Amino acid sequence: MKKFYSLFLFVIAAHYSFSQTTFNRVYTILQTNCANSCHNSTTLSGNLDMSGNEQAVHAALVNATPSTTAAAAKGYKLVDPGDPRNSFLFKKASHGLDANFLLDANEGAAMPNGLPAISQTEREMIRQWILFGAKDTGTFVNEQTITNFYVGQGGQPRQQVLAPPAANEGVQIYWGPLFMPVGLEFEYDCKFKLRNSIVADVTRMNVTENDESHHFAVYKYYKGADTITPPGVNKVNGIADEAKLFYNADVIAQWPNNIDLQYPAGTGYLFDSNSIINITYHLINYNDSIIAAEAYMNIYYQPHQTSTIPIKTAQIRYGGDQVGDLIIPNTGLDTTFVINQVEPDSAFFWNIISMQAHTHKLGKDFNVWTRNANGTKDSLIYNGQYDPTYTFNQGVYIWDNPPYRSFSPPYPVDLRKGFIHEATFRNNTANWVGFGLTTADEMYVTFIVYYKSEFPTGVTEETFTDNNIKWYPNPVNNTAYVQLNDATNLENVELKLFDVLGNEVAKVNDASGGVMKVRMNQLPNGYYIYKLMSNGEVKGTGKIALQK
Repeated sequence: MKKFYSLFLFVIAAHYSFSQTTFNRVYTILQTNCANSCHNSTTLSGNLDMSGNEQAVHAALVNATPSTTAAAAKGYKLVDPGDPRNSFLFKKASHGLDANFLLDANEGAAMPNGLPAISQTEREMIRQWILFGAKDTGTFVNEQTITNFYVGQGGQPRQQVLAPPAANEGVQIYWGPLFMPVGLEFEYDCKFKLRNSIVADVTRMNVTENDESHHFAVYKYYKGADTITPPGVNKVNGIADEAKLFYNADVIAQWPNNIDLQYPAGTGYLFDSNSIINITYHLINYNDSIIAAEAYMNIYYQPHQTSTIPIKTAQIRYGGDQVGDLIIPNTGLDTTFVINQVEPDSAFFWNIISMQAHTHKLGKDFNVWTRNANGTKDSLIYNGQYDPTYTFNQGVYIWDNPPYRSFSPPYPVDLRKGFIHEATFRNNTANWVGFGLTTADEMYVTFIVYYKSEFPTGVTEETFTDNNIKWYPNPVNNTAYVQLNDATNLENVELKLFDVLGNEVAKVNDASGGVMKVRMNQLPNGYYIYKLMSNGEVKGTGKIALQK
C-alpha cells in the first residue's frame, strides 16, 4: 500500500432522501423559465430546445458545445458534469451566484433573457445538479435546506471571495458549495481539470476554507488514472471509496486552515499538461445554523524548468501500510505510539518545508524529533502544543486545529538518522478505538512537504561523530571554526560547504593546528551541509546553521 490519508466516513442524514430527483427539479425550473420564452422549437434561441421531455433536455445540455462562439472558444460545455465553472448554462443563469464566474460582454445576455433572475434557490439547484455530476437520476440535495440557508432561517456567513490568479499565472479551483445542516459531519471529494496547456512548475498554493474544516487534501492523479473516479462531488462512505485515490493519485497538499504556501525559490511541484486533481474536504458543522461548505484554491505555476528541484510529500502513519495496528485501549490513561522513520541506506537529505500532525479527538499530544544515529532523540522540530500558525506554545494539543509548521529556510534532515514521531492518545470511551474514517475513530499521521538533496558526491557513510569534529559556535554568526580531534588520522584535509539545493558555496583546505576556519559572512542565513575529506575520500557529512 503506497499511501494513505483522509479516509473518513460520511454520516448520512435523513434529510437527503426525497421522492423528486434533482434533475426533475432542474427540468421544471428550465421548463418554467426558459422553454416557454426562448428555448423551444419555435424560437430556438442559442440553437437550444428545452421544451422536450426530461430525456431530450438532458441530452441537449450535458457535454454539448454552446453555439455562442466566445463560450465555445473557452472550452465550455452547456453542462460539464461536475464542473459548474465550465458550464455555460450555469454562467448564463447564475447572476453573480459565483462572483468569479461572470458573463463576458461577448457571451450574450443572462438567463432568463429580458426577465429578472430566477430565485437564489433555483439558481443554486442548477449549480448543485451540475456539481453532483449532472445525472438524470437520483436525489443529491435538499432544496429546503438551500432555501433555509438563503432566505429562511438563515445560515452562517459565506467564505470571503478569493481573487483568482492572472490568466498567465495560474488557475483558481472553487470547491462547493455543499449545504450542511446543524450537527452534520461529512467528507466529499471532487475532481477538477486544471486545463494547463503547458508542463508547469507549481510554486504557490493559496487556500481559503471554512473554519469548520477538519482537513482539506489535494491529490494529483497519475496520468490517465482519473477515469476511475466519476465526475462531480462524491461522498466518502468508507475505505473502498478512498481506495480509488489511494492507488491512483499522489496527495500533494493537506491543510486544516486557510494557508498561503509558497515553495522555496528553485523548487516546485511538477504538473503535467492538462493535470487533473481531486480535492477531499472533511467538515463538521458545530454551529447553530446551516453552513455552506466551500473553498477557494489558487494554484500558481510557471513553465517547467529542467533545473527546478521537485517538491515531494510524505504521509508518515503508524503501522505504515498496516493501519489496523493503531488500537487505543479504553484504560482512560495516556497511551503513546512511536514511529522511528529511518532509511539506513539513504543517500539523501530531506529538506523540510512544512510539517503537520493529524489525529482525531482522542489525540492528546503530537511531537516529532530528528533522530540520532544511535536511535535517541535529537532536536524537537514539531511541537504539537503550538498554536495553528506555530507562533507560540499554547500548552495543549488541539486535535481539530493542529499547528502547521513551515520551515524557512527548509530544514535538512539526514535520512540515515531520520525522525522520531510520537503521538499520545487517551481513550475514556467504553470500547477500544482503532483506525477509522470518522472523528469517532482515530488516525495518526505526520504530513511532510519536502524536497530531496543528495549527499555531496562520494558520501556513503558517516564515519565521524561529534567526538571527532566540532563546529563552534552553532549556530554560526559570521565565521565558523571546525575543530578536528587530534587522534583522528587525517591527511590533505579539505572541507566543502553546500547549500540545501546542493550548490557548493565554500571550500577550506587549511587545517593548521587542527582547526579549520570557514568564513560565512557572505552567505544568507539558513542551513548548510558540510563534507569533510581526507586525501580525496569523504570522511563525514552533516549540517550547520547560519544565523547572523
